[in-house]
Amino acid sequence: MAESKAWGWDWDNKIAPWWEEPAGEMYPVVTRWKENGYKKLLDLGCGIGRHAVLSAQVGLDVTAFDLSEEGLKKLNQVAKEKELKIKTVVGDMVKLPFPDASFDSVLAFHAIYHQDDEGLKMVVGEIKRVLRVGGEAYLTFNSKNSTSFKSNDVERLSPNTIVKTKGHEAGIPHFYASKVEVEEMLKGFEMIEFTYKEEYYPDYVGAHYFVLAKKKV
Repeated sequence: MAESKAWGWDWDNKIAPWWEEPAGEMYPVVTRWKENGYKKLLDLGCGIGRHAVLSAQVGLDVTAFDLSEEGLKKLNQVAKEKELKIKTVVGDMVKLPFPDASFDSVLAFHAIYHQDDEGLKMVVGEIKRVLRVGGEAYLTFNSKNSTSFKSNDVERLSPNTIVKTKGHEAGIPHFYASKVEVEEMLKGFEMIEFTYKEEYYPDYVGAHYFVLAKKKV
């Protein structure tokens, strides 16, 4: 197995206010899973757990997984304060410590693309393995339309993977894809929603795909 390129965020020093609040995209997703009778959710690369908390609040059985022990400690504290039952697990997503077909749904929001090409393929394979047939995944991917992908201030590991050399994510791999490449990675899934979104900031444009997909085989 290739060496993981995963990276744990320093949550003791770097917390932006929006990382403490659920993303707007997640409200209809967790509501859908609750209404469809999905119970067991894996929040993959959960960070400090904003979506794990939201999912537990609507009644899902949540396992929150991340490489950062600091992030999970913060999540445990919030879960205790809010009297929510959330299981937290520390580990690397290229090799998940869960049996096959363990979960009804898997969430990976702005998390799995911090890998190189091979690492991301491994992560998607693990998501497929731990998700039951008929279960759903909600995943986000970087689009090659992002200005970061076209920047000169990066190291290029492959045609799809860069490592930023400046800013708070310096040294961190980022995988970028086209829509066709995302669809190719998700063979074995039925596409339910495939959304493209651009975010405009003073010095760059971020572009992402938001994918809701069902495991077929």
